[in-house]
Amino acid sequence: MSVMARGGHATVYRATQDSVGREVAIKMENRRLESDRDQVRFLREARAAGKMSSHPHVVDLFDVGVTVDQHPYLIMELCDGSYLERMRRSPLAATEASDLGIKIADALVHSHANGVLHRDVKPANILYSHFNSAVLADFGLAVLGEMRDSSVNLEVLTPAYAPPESFRHDSPTGAVDVYALCATLYAVMHGRPPRWGSGHSPSLITLMNLFSEPIPDIPGVPRELTQVLRYGMDNDPAARPTAEQLRDLLTKVDVEGTTRPYVPPPRYGGSDDTPTVRHQLKQSKKRWFLGLLGIEHR
Repeated sequence: MSVMARGGHATVYRATQDSVGREVAIKMENRRLESDRDQVRFLREARAAGKMSSHPHVVDLFDVGVTVDQHPYLIMELCDGSYLERMRRSPLAATEASDLGIKIADALVHSHANGVLHRDVKPANILYSHFNSAVLADFGLAVLGEMRDSSVNLEVLTPAYAPPESFRHDSPTGAVDVYALCATLYAVMHGRPPRWGSGHSPSLITLMNLFSEPIPDIPGVPRELTQVLRYGMDNDPAARPTAEQLRDLLTKVDVEGTTRPYVPPPRYGGSDDTPTVRHQLKQSKKRWFLGLLGIEHR
């Protein structure tokens, strides 16, 4: 067994499963689960998440457990790399990013239908191999994040892909995964997360202020695709599409160069920026996006 990667929360090992002679990845949490309650909760959540492995774009999870010295671990398929590494080498073109989004959104449709949230979608958790261009990893590990010390460093928590409600400690919903996937797709095309500077991670106060800033266009990326991603990154979780709607919107966007005229969605702001006007325009924006799917908004 050899170390593949070592991070603030976990260490990933490359190993061979002797019984079948295949190489696997073992992700072991650095901290211990010292109480029986935490161990039982981790095993319950991880095994429930293991059901997601039947989806072609979810990493195969072979086993979960807790070591004798109380470190939780996952044994999963061995992949070649992550999209964090890919975007650092060279940002993805719109066609590849759109295809990536469709596949991972479909995995989220499957998980949400089974009552399982991922809660940590980001480029580092989307892997690829020679046999599969995109698989979502780390289902079941969100429960460990809830058990960690809340004072851990922001950079370790990768807040760049988390929606504003995550910092308010609201109960998570599927809208968290939708936001994170859209932020991920933006990042793999842009080279860094939306609104994120090229320097160090911002402070928590600066980070919260970033949510009020607009999300810029990406040179060379169709505006319609960027608008879909903005829709999925709405600060209001109720205004975001579902994972299913996001998948279908990405399928509808012609990233190779649409011939239809671009019609921007409604915008709000200015002197009429009242709660009533904002609500009306938000509904108009939702009708605009659902219209792309041929769905009548009621």
